[in-house]
Amino acid sequence: MPPASSHVQSQLDDPEVKDLGWRSRSPRVPSLIQGISNDDLFMLIRRFNKQVQHVRAIPPPPPGFLDLEISEDEEFSPDKLRANIERLYMTVIVGMAAFGKHVARLRSWNEPRRTAKFCAAYFVAWYFSLLPALFIGTVLLLMFRPDYREKLFPPAPLAAVSATSGNLQVPRAGTLASGDSLSGAPEAHPGEAVEQEASHFVAALGAVGAGTVMGQGGAPKRKHGEPRADEKGDAAGEMETETNQAEGASDDSFAGAVPDPSEFALHAKNVKDTANGNGVQDPGAEVAKKSVESALWEKMRPVMRILADIADTWERFGNAIEPVPPFPKYTARLRLAGVLVPILFASFFVPAALVVRGTTFAIGAGFFGQPIISRVVHQFVHRVPNWRKYMELRRTLLKGVPTNAQLTLTLLRVAELAKAPLPPPPVSQPHQTAAAADAANPAPSHPPQAADALKEHDFAFDTENYEVEGVDHDHPQAYADGEGTDGEPTDAESAADGSAEGGGENKKKKTGSKVLGLIKKTAHGGVSSVLGVDHLKAKVGNEQAKRRLGVVAPPPNKEQTEAIPAEHEEELEDEKELAKERAEVALKREGPTSYSARVHGKKGRILLVTGAASPCISWVPEKPLRAALMAPSKIPGKGGDEAEGLPAEFTIGLSDIVSLRKMGGFGWKGRLVVGWATGRDVLDGLEVVDKFGGRRVFTAIRGRDELFNRLIAMGNHSWECL
Repeated sequence: MPPASSHVQSQLDDPEVKDLGWRSRSPRVPSLIQGISNDDLFMLIRRFNKQVQHVRAIPPPPPGFLDLEISEDEEFSPDKLRANIERLYMTVIVGMAAFGKHVARLRSWNEPRRTAKFCAAYFVAWYFSLLPALFIGTVLLLMFRPDYREKLFPPAPLAAVSATSGNLQVPRAGTLASGDSLSGAPEAHPGEAVEQEASHFVAALGAVGAGTVMGQGGAPKRKHGEPRADEKGDAAGEMETETNQAEGASDDSFAGAVPDPSEFALHAKNVKDTANGNGVQDPGAEVAKKSVESALWEKMRPVMRILADIADTWERFGNAIEPVPPFPKYTARLRLAGVLVPILFASFFVPAALVVRGTTFAIGAGFFGQPIISRVVHQFVHRVPNWRKYMELRRTLLKGVPTNAQLTLTLLRVAELAKAPLPPPPVSQPHQTAAAADAANPAPSHPPQAADALKEHDFAFDTENYEVEGVDHDHPQAYADGEGTDGEPTDAESAADGSAEGGGENKKKKTGSKVLGLIKKTAHGGVSSVLGVDHLKAKVGNEQAKRRLGVVAPPPNKEQTEAIPAEHEEELEDEKELAKERAEVALKREGPTSYSARVHGKKGRILLVTGAASPCISWVPEKPLRAALMAPSKIPGKGGDEAEGLPAEFTIGLSDIVSLRKMGGFGWKGRLVVGWATGRDVLDGLEVVDKFGGRRVFTAIRGRDELFNRLIAMGNHSWECL
């Protein structure tokens, strides 16, 4: 076991750990990891934080295999399903859309030289019956020659190309502010726009499903909040769903007091059926309801697993073709080529007629040979029960090729070995996208000025022959100078007409805003009252109330800065005042070795002790820690014995950790209400389980994702996702 004390140093910083961006004043490194840009690295970390929520330690995998695979014991939850659908959108859907737009560009003949070359190659290969060889040869060329990828398929912003005609189009966002998103929406950092699209894609699916059940059509009239994938439950039942609670039991949490949004559609369907049946419920309908619901929820787990496998396979193929250090550069590509090259040579000698006859024979044998096939399959499964695992691509063709989550974990481990933990991704600020958002005009059609702005974009191909779609020459804003022609109204006239025609609609919107504001004000008062009662409950020993203390972050203006200005430090001549200021700053800093957290409602700090013989995490209450930081012996240059360790309330050895699980502060339903009513961040928690069966629940952690990432990357653990 690690020692029961942790050494307290000035500012709680470990001198061996490098700070490469954890503070606003930290030095910025152009490339944190060699071989990958910082923008791509931060994009991987952001998506890793949403995808990986619960890990469990497992024995080391066989040589050549990777850990952080999905466990066979994975349980279904709506949050996981949402996260997997978002991954599917960002990988498969966007990737297929990019492929379709490349095909549309070729078919449009807007780039006549490039299309003519493809056309000539195709028909020459068709004439000599070498189409399979042409396709396979092209794939091999794209795999091993990245420079030819841009020559054969010049990249273009996805939002600027029409998938039907192949022409240029004004993005639906009205501006081309991102290249890898389908809308062209603004983004402060690469990858954020497509992440927002994925989030709203899932929200839109939910809105369409709810509208279908309730019999209402049209687009949703409310703005959907950005869903998160990291709301999980804690060990004491804070996050249990209604189905896990005893009937009539009271749930002392926000989650129990808030209606379950997942049942809104079901209740609406029941109300609709009752209304259509003159207030009489059909007993047969109740039986059908239970049967369909149970069958649906039973099938949702394999559906979720299929979605995850599809996204994983897509990511593995991408990382095989474009490997990132420290993964080998050519191993995966040579393995893929080893499968394609024999087919390439066979295509030169095997006649097409033989392939057709063999295929039709196989179809007939499969259709009429069911009795024989069933017996053979039964015997094979009996002798090799795990044959499906042996045939998985990740164990054969894509062995050792990581998914994006496995790649991120590997990069986190590389950084930990270098004593330079990766900093958190930069947070987008409103001012970073304000200008692009003001220029945006999400609409089906746009004025001609939008086409001119699109043409000014620096494309990687010649756009001379391209037409621009999505332009309405009769648009009210078509004449920016205020001078209409041919009797067209000016901007001022159009605005006046629009205001006159839309006066009633604006009035309705103002009335709705007032009602919404009143509801929000009422909710804010109710939430504030419940939070106040939590403090009283915590004092009398209520464990659930203790875990909710400090979960709602204070307003930003009440937070202190993370460093003392030099001129202010000179003014603090008194040693005690200087020590007090430095202690306050140290207790406000988050990461990489110290994090604020609560245990049973008590304030304290989580300290990562990596320099000891047995690395561990320690939790120290805030009061004794503050006293130690304010001691004269801790002031640089004042002497004193700094070898004395501060007794920690408890420690957990890194080698003893067997499970890490992210938890939501109020549960996902309570989070929605509290975050919306108060307008503040809801801090999340972390559950740590050791091999002795001990469970420690840390709540109200600032930088929870960064702490989680450091813990899974340190040591020699192997993990699996739950």
